[in-house]
Amino acid sequence: MVALTDAGLRLFDEAFTAHMCNEHRLLSHLDPGEATALEALLTAWHRRLEGAGPSRT
Repeated sequence: MVALTDAGLRLFDEAFTAHMCNEHRLLSHLDPGEATALEALLTAWHRRLEGAGPSRT
């Protein structure tokens, strides 16, 4: 079994919080219609990627 140390958990929490703040900052520049369009586009893209299976390169 593998587990993070207390320091590792704190670092993860800090990084995740910073990531979410940055995501909110970036999305705050979109108006509601743009945010809705982006959500629809990303949802469609995600569904296609999930169905694609392993990459064949």
